Amino acid sequence: HFIQLDISGSRNRDEALTIAKAVADGVLVKTAIAGADPNWGRIVSAVGFCGVEVYEENISLKINGTLIYEAGTPIEFDEKLVSDGIRNNRDVHIEINLDLGSENLRFWTCDLTTEYVRLNSEYTT
Repeated sequence: HFIQLDISGSRNRDEALTIAKAVADGVLVKTAIAGADPNWGRIVSAVGFCGVEVYEENISLKINGTLIYEAGTPIEFDEKLVSDGIRNNRDVHIEINLDLGSENLRFWTCDLTTEYVRLNSEYTT
């Protein structure tokens, strides 16, 4: 999957970039996307442990336009519909709003599939 991350509401560009990199590099985030799992916990956890001071009650999260986490609380959503949307499309859009400022940032990454892990674990350099 090609993953587009949009971070909004950051205090500054450096903080937005730090958060984007934590989410983009998060192995658990990448594997969730590979498995078509709209796992808000993995994404929000990556935001929380990246070293930027954020407030859980400010964070909101959308996957492919569907709000799944709002103001620090998971909300009801059609998990099957969101999962099918991830599974059936190669592009995934993750939007994270921090509600701390006016800085926005776009960042791109990809998922981490079982096949990728298998291929790269079978050889040495």
